[in-house]
Amino acid sequence: MKKLILFGDSNTYGYDPRGFLGGRYPEDVRWTTHVKTALKDSYEIVEEGMNGRMLPELGYGLFTTVIQGLSREDVFVMMLGTNDILLTNHPNVDDTLQRLDSILSYVSKNCLATFILIAPPYISALDQEMQLYHDCSVKMNEGYMKLAKAHNIKAIDAGCWNIEMGYDGVHFSIEGHKHFAKSLIEVLEEIL
Repeated sequence: MKKLILFGDSNTYGYDPRGFLGGRYPEDVRWTTHVKTALKDSYEIVEEGMNGRMLPELGYGLFTTVIQGLSREDVFVMMLGTNDILLTNHPNVDDTLQRLDSILSYVSKNCLATFILIAPPYISALDQEMQLYHDCSVKMNEGYMKLAKAHNIKAIDAGCWNIEMGYDGVHFSIEGHKHFAKSLIEVLEEIL
């Protein structure tokens, strides 16, 4: 059966920000499960979400191994970048976009599957400190869409979807997972 890989960070993993130690939302809450249910007759859905994941380094690793193992019938959906901005005191969008440019160049040459880039929902500006990260996420998404167009890669700007976040302003709420899944399924059905 054709594969649809959902490759991302903690929001793809289903991180639940409500708990002190941060667990995982139940399977029926996670957006990946909604996608799996909607497309189960057409694709084997492979969830590859990991807390803290940043844009991958090129070279030997999970990203390049999976990309090289896909066929023309498969689909690879990647939503990353939030941690590249968030996990630093001085976020540098230009560095993030340079890394993405290299990744998309690699994908253009090495990926037989349909590759879909998702520019992630914006980090919420909950306070003055978070405003910087929000502004960087908006700038990053603009850059993502330009780079995707330059590399002829299908791309979705999920920043426009107004996804509800949990109290931390970074991770999807339960309602956010539902809304994200519904929006993504609609776009995937158009693309695929």
